[in-house]
Amino acid sequence: MPRIDLFYYGDTSPGQSPARLYREIEQQVVLGDALGYHGAWFTEHHFGSRGEIPDPLSLIARLSGVTERIRFGTAIACAPYYHPIRLAEQAALIDALSGGRLDLGVGTGMTTEELSRVWGFEPGDAAQRAREIHEILRQAFDDGVVDFEGEHYSFSNVEISPPPGRPASDVIWTAAGSNAIPLASQHGFRLMIPRPLPLAERLRINEEYRRAVPGGEVVHLRSGLVGPTAEIARERAVEFLREYAAIYLRTDWRGGPDSADFDEIAERLSFAVGTASEVADKIWPWTEQFSGTEETAIQFHGPHVQHQHVLESIELFAAELPGLQADSPRTSAPWVDRGIPDRPVPRDLSPFTSGIGEPDVTSRLARV
Repeated sequence: MPRIDLFYYGDTSPGQSPARLYREIEQQVVLGDALGYHGAWFTEHHFGSRGEIPDPLSLIARLSGVTERIRFGTAIACAPYYHPIRLAEQAALIDALSGGRLDLGVGTGMTTEELSRVWGFEPGDAAQRAREIHEILRQAFDDGVVDFEGEHYSFSNVEISPPPGRPASDVIWTAAGSNAIPLASQHGFRLMIPRPLPLAERLRINEEYRRAVPGGEVVHLRSGLVGPTAEIARERAVEFLREYAAIYLRTDWRGGPDSADFDEIAERLSFAVGTASEVADKIWPWTEQFSGTEETAIQFHGPHVQHQHVLESIELFAAELPGLQADSPRTSAPWVDRGIPDRPVPRDLSPFTSGIGEPDVTSRLARV
């Protein structure tokens, strides 16, 4: 049985500011935490592209402080945009703050001329950079020290602070792509399969992963909308479907909630619409189709969907969680509070001295 998560692409609706979006996401996630959802995943986008979450880890840090149990994932952290040591330490910090509730989804991300120019890398280097960053993160979480020599990154004996409290295979999910199966096979990483990929491609990647990583886990990102009746749910979902059909299917779909191709469009977008029980019924074939998917993240929030309707979807669908999650394994290892070794006081205190050879403690304290 699959664990059920929330998923956020970070779309704003007409007239909605990003700041208002973040406040509404917080309310929705707090409700999801109270009602028993397993996790929540957040995308990363920049510079006016779709999605208004440029730093999912900062958002997760905030949300971890107002929730108690729900897990948080990046879907994905776009590896080439980060300094790998800073990413490792930021992730370790958030995992500590949340008590081990971070799932770090990592991938290559979008590679355009603008993005690569801003972040300072060549577009053709993105996949190789992502591969190297996976290995650096693996060392950071498994060893607490990074000692790495690659084509793009080189670090010698860099100690990660705070000390990671869980192993890399428990923290890192690798995004489906050219790197995914080799990295997952080598390190035991779990796999994230995004929604927009065509069904045949998703099935192929899932099959390859199952062969390469026996006992591995897969999370699928889906969309959905739940209403008190099927008719209401379909009416609320129409504009959401139209916009995503234009983006992901390149289709100018103008149908309404009763149109003959509504269900076809929804199926192609991995989008379940209806009452809570109808959406739950849709999850079972999704799960079996992919050899028993371990985790399903549903995007109830989307363009043109009102905040109160998202809250209603989350609340209505919560009634189905006990049946869906009854036997789902909780495979995350507990976070371990690791201390740091005693470190010698540095002999060279010149940055902190007053000019006469002694630390200028008084002046420093006076400025505090």
